[in-house]
Amino acid sequence: LGFEKFVATSDGEEIKRPRFLTTLQRKVELLQRRLKNKEKGSNNRHKLNQKIARLHQRITDTRKDWHFKLAHHLCDGVGMIFVEDINFVSWQRGMLSKHSADAGFGQFFNILEWVWLSRDVYFAKVNKDGTSQTCPNCGAHTGKKTLDVRVHHCHECGYTTTRDVAASQEIRNRGITSVGQMVAGRLTSFEETSQALGPKNVCGLRATGRITRDALVGGGRSRKLAS
Repeated sequence: LGFEKFVATSDGEEIKRPRFLTTLQRKVELLQRRLKNKEKGSNNRHKLNQKIARLHQRITDTRKDWHFKLAHHLCDGVGMIFVEDINFVSWQRGMLSKHSADAGFGQFFNILEWVWLSRDVYFAKVNKDGTSQTCPNCGAHTGKKTLDVRVHHCHECGYTTTRDVAASQEIRNRGITSVGQMVAGRLTSFEETSQALGPKNVCGLRATGRITRDALVGGGRSRKLAS
């Protein structure tokens, strides 16, 4: 997840974030400016308040509809989805609070969890720490990157891709490894698990260090895994 690209997936798809609030922000500001000039308790002030409320509701409904469509799109053709375990409350503070509220990341995760249940897709959250500092191809530690560095390049194996896609691939790796550790004695390594599942059946969202049993922070349940 991010402010420029809303979602990056482990298969290379990067989905740009729509500006639900900012596209209508100018109109909202003009209406609120007009509201200050209306007499309190007047019919005109009441009508203008209703107009502003309808505009905010339109933004909310548009955002929610897009979140549902994106969640279903991400669940199409996959058996597992892994995401970062993020504290979105901290994202709503500081200079980027308006952008975070506009994107509605917390709401999207809630919708995504509802959709995976209805679609019978396994869903789990993995530790977010270091997902941008590890090569998903060879596991080498690539070091910290400033936010302006948008390309991942590994000096150990030469693997190059966008920063967000590399992070999502590392999230996928951590998720698959953790699932492999949980399946009783059958699949114990990333290679065995990924070969059994197939790369197209797993989706990592947004993004290396060593992968441990502690990588899995929270999880979901799927009838597909129980069979």
